[in-house]
Amino acid sequence: MAPGRGLLVVVVMGGLATACAASGRTYVDEEPPAPQSTNLVQLDFEDRAAPVGEIVPSVQNTGRGKLYAEIITHAGGRILRAAGSGSGYALRFPGVEGGIDPPAAMLLLRSQDTMDFLSPGSADFAFGADLLLDEESEDAPTDNGNNVVQRGLYEDTAQYKLQVDHGAFSCRVAGSEGEAVVSAPGVVEPGEWYRVSCEWSDDNVVLSWERLADTEEGTTARRSTIGDVTFSAGTPFVVGGKLDARGEVTVDATDQFNGVIDNVWFTLRDS
Repeated sequence: MAPGRGLLVVVVMGGLATACAASGRTYVDEEPPAPQSTNLVQLDFEDRAAPVGEIVPSVQNTGRGKLYAEIITHAGGRILRAAGSGSGYALRFPGVEGGIDPPAAMLLLRSQDTMDFLSPGSADFAFGADLLLDEESEDAPTDNGNNVVQRGLYEDTAQYKLQVDHGAFSCRVAGSEGEAVVSAPGVVEPGEWYRVSCEWSDDNVVLSWERLADTEEGTTARRSTIGDVTFSAGTPFVVGGKLDARGEVTVDATDQFNGVIDNVWFTLRDS
């Protein structure tokens, strides 16, 4: 394992099978997995019996997709277990720190299915998460953004990205023929839980959000022609920051999410 990386786990159809018998599946020292979501990716972070504040070494997918997952760390960064947006648990990402090489930590996902279901091509797709932003954010020279979910880099032909950009939600989808970027009006309140999603459907990028403590919600959209959203094999799907094509932290511009993320999901509308 490369220096600075966390532990990894290969997730098989949302559960870790420890033993099988003729009469069915036996689970050793763990609870049976919850029923699978209709989403290909569904990360609720309820799979480990560990207290709040403990380092998270791995995650499990309760969605339908077969995933490889790894915690990527840099300069001592860690992802910690935190209270979630509901009654469960979530991931706490590093806060803002000064200096030229601050700690960073992200969650890397790759499809392990024969077909890369995280590469939509011409299919409609959607993704989202619950999030809580720290009071202090975007103040470090190498940490001036808050990426929630991202696949592909800005300079790549294909990218989809959901972020908190200078206090506002925004989503970018780029493909073989162009891009569409949509931003939400208003400012995200630090310390408040939000549920945010981005959908590409019928040549529209639709950004939706709601604050979970009250009825504040909104939707904004932009119509565009972007072509196919197809990725090179192995391109990281990243939660909580930005990684390069090799799965390494982009130390000069991490876009580290400073806060807590819960209930990450991704789905193909045609699946």
